[in-house]
Amino acid sequence: MTPTTSASSNGASTAGPATPGAKPSAPCSERSAMPPSASTSSAANRTRPPTTRRSRSTGWRRLTGVGVRCSADLPAWSLPSACSVGDRVATRAPGSAARTWPASTPSWRCTDRWTTSPAAALRVEAGRFAEAASSLSDRPCNDTVKPALLAAIANARQLAGWAAFDTGHHSDAQRHWLSAERTAVAASDLRLAARVRYCQARQFQHLHHNGDALDTLRLAHDHLAGRATPAINAMLHGAEAASLAARGDRQEALTALGAATDAFDRIDPDCEPEWMRFYDRGELLAQYGRVHRDLARSDERHGNAAVQWVTEAIAAFGPQNVRSTVLNEVGLCSGLFLAGEPQEAVIIGTRVIQHSNQLTSQRVHDRIRNLRRDMHRYATDPEVAEFSRTLSTIGSGT
Repeated sequence: MTPTTSASSNGASTAGPATPGAKPSAPCSERSAMPPSASTSSAANRTRPPTTRRSRSTGWRRLTGVGVRCSADLPAWSLPSACSVGDRVATRAPGSAARTWPASTPSWRCTDRWTTSPAAALRVEAGRFAEAASSLSDRPCNDTVKPALLAAIANARQLAGWAAFDTGHHSDAQRHWLSAERTAVAASDLRLAARVRYCQARQFQHLHHNGDALDTLRLAHDHLAGRATPAINAMLHGAEAASLAARGDRQEALTALGAATDAFDRIDPDCEPEWMRFYDRGELLAQYGRVHRDLARSDERHGNAAVQWVTEAIAAFGPQNVRSTVLNEVGLCSGLFLAGEPQEAVIIGTRVIQHSNQLTSQRVHDRIRNLRRDMHRYATDPEVAEFSRTLSTIGSGT
């Protein structure tokens, strides 16, 4: 499926993804290797916004016909405690763990993405679970079970790394992800290794190390050697576009964004790993907003496009996507400053601060405080100056 194009009023490219259409008839193994329906260069110049929306909360369920019950729907007391999980994992046989962990992983992933429970508690529980899981890798295990066991351990370490990243424990995140990367490679699961490297790149981006992020993403591409699924390709190309834009490489960023769109158009959820379920249209739209936001810092013509795409991303999220919504509202506030709408930016920014009080995410607080880099043009505006003072207090009590 290829979106049509139209000219942008401000001269900046505003390419965007379309909702995946009917499934191709080829088997999954063939579909993952199919070429894009259009070249990346043409994709980079697409300018018509998507005409259909898919809510994050229902998108993958509609496409797969499967509903995953997340911990947002469960009472707090039903979540496993760190001690009980660690004790059970440490005494479990490797073969049993390899069979049962994959079925329980979705609820842990949903906990990380969709609840507002204290992030610090999740970090401790996920970390203890992951480290206890890793201890099983040294136990005797049937060769036929070993790859599944290692993949399950890598999944646990990847999730623990994300929980640590979200709470600002960057050294713990790096430690978990290095372990996850090694274990996924040992399991010969290069797709899972690519997912881990994507997480590493996201941390590099958060810390403004975009060169390292690009190197990590390209390593993931190279090691996959054509074995990536469309969703994995879309994820990697979208992240690559964000780092290229942050470095000021406009055309390369738009080309990578076009490649992400091409890959997204070819997604068949039935052929994607379970752990790629998070990657939906909202995720790709958010990358569009991020790319145009970074480009707008050197070319104000991209400001309106940044506002357009992040608004579309927010609309694609479900009400349970608290972190994603707040992070993209931060992006909307930034985009409005860059688009020359400081009053609107302050209104959105004030709402962001109110929403951030629901979260204990250091990552969210870092992003909110970083809004000040886009406010310099309006430093003499009294409302903006007061908003800037408020930003300095964000996260001070965490």
